[in-house]
Amino acid sequence: MTSKKLTITMISLSLACSSIAYAESTFDLGRIEVNATQPLPALGTATIDAQTMRDENRETVTEALDRLPGITANNIGPRSEQMVFVRGFDLRQVPVFIDGIPVYIPYDGYVDLGRFTTYDLSEINVSKSFSSVLYGPNTLGGAINLVSRKPTEKLEGEIGAGYNVGDRSGSDGKRSWLNLGTNQDLWYAQLGASYRQQDNFSLSDDFNPTDSQGAGLRNNAARKDTKVNIKLGLTPNSTDEYAIGYVKQDGEKNTPPYAGDNPDVRVRYWQWPYWDKESIYLLSNTTLGNDSYIKTRFYYDTFENQLSSFDDDTYTTQNRGYAFDSLYDDQTYGVSMEFGKTLGRHDVKLAAHYKFDEHKENDIGEPERTFQDKTTSFAIEDTIHLTDRQYLVAGISYDKRRSEQADDVEKGQPFETNDADSWNPQIGYFIDIDDRNEARLTLSKKSRFPTIKDRYSYRFGSALPNPGLDAEQSRTIETGWVHKVGNTARFEAAVFYSDIKDLIQEVSVTSNLFQFQNVGEVTAKGMELSSDFWLGDWEFGGHYSYLDRENKSSDLKLTDVPRHKVFVYASWHITQPFSVSATSQYESERYTSTDGERRADSFTTAGLRASYAFDKGVTARMGIENLFDKNYAYQEGFPEAGRTYYANLSYQF
Repeated sequence: MTSKKLTITMISLSLACSSIAYAESTFDLGRIEVNATQPLPALGTATIDAQTMRDENRETVTEALDRLPGITANNIGPRSEQMVFVRGFDLRQVPVFIDGIPVYIPYDGYVDLGRFTTYDLSEINVSKSFSSVLYGPNTLGGAINLVSRKPTEKLEGEIGAGYNVGDRSGSDGKRSWLNLGTNQDLWYAQLGASYRQQDNFSLSDDFNPTDSQGAGLRNNAARKDTKVNIKLGLTPNSTDEYAIGYVKQDGEKNTPPYAGDNPDVRVRYWQWPYWDKESIYLLSNTTLGNDSYIKTRFYYDTFENQLSSFDDDTYTTQNRGYAFDSLYDDQTYGVSMEFGKTLGRHDVKLAAHYKFDEHKENDIGEPERTFQDKTTSFAIEDTIHLTDRQYLVAGISYDKRRSEQADDVEKGQPFETNDADSWNPQIGYFIDIDDRNEARLTLSKKSRFPTIKDRYSYRFGSALPNPGLDAEQSRTIETGWVHKVGNTARFEAAVFYSDIKDLIQEVSVTSNLFQFQNVGEVTAKGMELSSDFWLGDWEFGGHYSYLDRENKSSDLKLTDVPRHKVFVYASWHITQPFSVSATSQYESERYTSTDGERRADSFTTAGLRASYAFDKGVTARMGIENLFDKNYAYQEGFPEAGRTYYANLSYQF
C-alpha cells in the first residue's frame, strides 16, 4: 500500500458521518403514487433518500438502487451499461422516470443508469409489481421514479468535491457538484450541476490475467459525465403548483474488453465518444374546488450517441469487417394528464398518456433508418376507504402501441406497421392493523410492449426481424407485512409469485439465424426480509432477498440475476458530528449466457466509511470500497473494481 493510500485509510478511520439533515424537501409534484395525499399502509414502495446516498457514497442511480431489497445491480459488460433488475425484471420491464417523466431510450427500452448521478436527487422510489396504473404503459415488473429536489429556504445550497483512487497508479477519479436553490413563497428555483470523471480503475490482486487483459489497471475503462438540472416553479397558493424543468447530460465512456477464458466470446474494442441526453418538461397541479384536482405533464426529450468499433486494442483503425461508427439520433415527446376527485369514501383518479418515439440510426457512410412508435394509455384508479384503517385499491389501464414507420434498408422497403394493445387490471387490500402492524395483499396483471430493437433488428445478420411481436404479460400476487417496535426497530417482509407469459425469447430458425418470438413462459417466486434497529448511538440492519425463476418453455437459462442477496449495515455515532459505518453484501452466482456455459461466481464485498461534520455546514466523508480487494463480476469476463479509496468534502448552507 502506498503512503498516499495509507494516509487516506488512516483519515477515514478518524472521521465520521454527519447527522445534519438535508435542507431540501422532496419535489412532490414529481411523485406518482397510489395515494399521494395519504400514503397507504404497507404499500410496498421502496425508497432511498439523499442522506443515505451521500453517506454511503452512492453516486449513480444503480449504486443507490443496489441498497434496496429485491433489486440487484448488473453491469452489462459488452456495452458497459449499468442496469438493475427488480425481482428479475430488467429496465425494459421496469421503466425509469424522472419526476414522473419516462426517460428510457426509444430504440431498446433501456437506459444506462451509470450515466445518471444522484447529486441532484432528493429520493428514489421503486414500486414493485403493484405500481400505480397512473404511471402509464410498460410497467410489467414495476417502476423507478427519480425525484428531484425542491428548495424550502430563501437561499440554500450545497457544493462538494471528491477524489478516489485504487491500488494502482492511473486509477484516479474526480467528481464535483453544486446544488443551489431559493424559495420565495410565490416562486422557487433550483439549480443542480455535477461533473464526474474516472480515468480507469484498478483490478483486484486476485484477478488472473488473460490475453486481452493484464493485471493492474482495467483496459479501456475511462468515462466522463456532466449533468445540469434546472427547475423553476410557481406556487400561487397553498395547493397549486407549476414547474418547468430542464436536464442536460453529456457523457463519454469506453467499454472494457472481455477478460474471461471462454474461447467462444469475441473480444470487442468499443468506445462511445458521446452519450448525450437532453430533456425539458412542464408539470402542473391545479385544484378544482375542495375535492378535485388536475395534473399535467408535458415533455420533450432527445438522445444522441456514437458507438465506435475498432480493429484492436490500439483503438486507432477501423479496417476489419466488425469495425464501424454507429450513430443514434432519437427524440421523444409526450403528455400525461391526471384528474382526481373525492366521492365520499372513494378517491378516484383518471389518467391519459400519449408518447411519440422516433429513433434514427445509421453507420457512417450508410443510409439513415427511421423508426417511429406512438403509444397511448388510459387508466382509472379508485382508492376505497373501507374504514379508517382499511383500504381497497382497484385500477385498470388500457395501453396501445402503433408502429408509424420502420425502414428496412436491407430489403429496400418499409416493414409492415403493426399494433399491439393490452389491458392491465389490479387490486390491492391494505390494512393498518394497529399502531405496530400493517399488511397488504395485492393482485396485478401487467404488460410490456416489445421495443423497436425487439421487432426490427437484424442483430448484425444473426436474426430475422419480427414486427408482429405481442406484449409480454405478467400476473403477480404479493402479500406484505410491516411491524414497528416504537422508535427502536422496524421489520418488513414480502412474499410474491409471478406467472409471466408471452415472454420474448430467441427461437432458432436456421443453423445460423434466430428470431425473437412470444414463446417464453416463466414463473418467479421469492421473498424479501428486512429489518432496521436504532439503539442509542447505534444504527444497524439489513435485508435478505430470495428469487427463484423457472423457464417453463425451453432449456434456456435465465440470466443476470442471483438467487440470493444479503445486505447488512451498521453505524456508530461516536459523537454528534462523528460516526463510522460499515456495509457488506453477498450475492450468489448467476448465469451470464442462456446456454449456461458462462457464469459469474458468487461474491461478498465490504465497505468502510466515515465522516465528520465540522462547524458551519462543512462535512468530510471518506471510505474504502471493496475493503478486502475481492475479485468479482456481475457478468463472467467483466471484472469490477478492486479496493478503492475515496474522500469527499462538501459545504451545505
